[in-house]
Amino acid sequence: MGTKNPYDLTGRVALITGASSYGIGNQSAKLLAAHGAKVFLTARREDKLKDAVAEIAASGGIAAYKATDVSREEDCKAAVEACVNEFGRLDIMVLSAGISGLSLSGGLEAAFDTDNWNKVLGINLDGVFYMVKHGYQECAKHGVGAIVPIASLAAWHAAGSVAYTATKGAIRSLTPCLAKLLAPQKIRVNTPYPGFIETDMTHPQGMDDLFAKFKEGNVAKIPLGRLGSVDDCANAVLYLASDASSFMTGQHLVVDGGELA
Repeated sequence: MGTKNPYDLTGRVALITGASSYGIGNQSAKLLAAHGAKVFLTARREDKLKDAVAEIAASGGIAAYKATDVSREEDCKAAVEACVNEFGRLDIMVLSAGISGLSLSGGLEAAFDTDNWNKVLGINLDGVFYMVKHGYQECAKHGVGAIVPIASLAAWHAAGSVAYTATKGAIRSLTPCLAKLLAPQKIRVNTPYPGFIETDMTHPQGMDDLFAKFKEGNVAKIPLGRLGSVDDCANAVLYLASDASSFMTGQHLVVDGGELA
């Protein structure tokens, strides 16, 4: 008698936020689809979402999308409804939408910019709250619910902008809180904390020289001697979303090449 593959997500549906650009959300969507899940992609840029869905379909996966601004509660509610209408259920939420809030000008003026603070909190923190608020009841229906907010190493030590660090620290606190709250609903909540990962956010287009300098300084802090990849993070997401981590909830999974150590 064969043993079920704990990473097999056949029959399950995953909603992924921040899934349009080259980053953790996009790669996680591809990996979850490759392991059998139907994936529903959300982000603000519809053209990028269409490309991502087409790429998943070309690889044999099943995907759909809805353009969504996660800082708007009505958008989050509509995205959950659209996912359930499209695929009939919702089991997994990978909450990856985020912005850095960094300013090239830097300094105290940028750090304490109120508009930037509100924008970063709206996407990085409010978006997580809104998606969980409107999605948890669907995730509870089949007993295999998994919510995976994406945090950052900035939750463990000061890094990035003031607003970014604040939001990721808040997710670190929310993880055990939501895990205890939703455990009776058979929903698990676990969070990966990526270190320095090369994505569209950390390596913006047209900024190769600045990125090269930034990379050199950061690799020197990482015991494993390299930056992380989106595959490193997507593998962690797959683990936390699947039955491979079925006895884990409220946990913090650091994916940083040893930097925190």
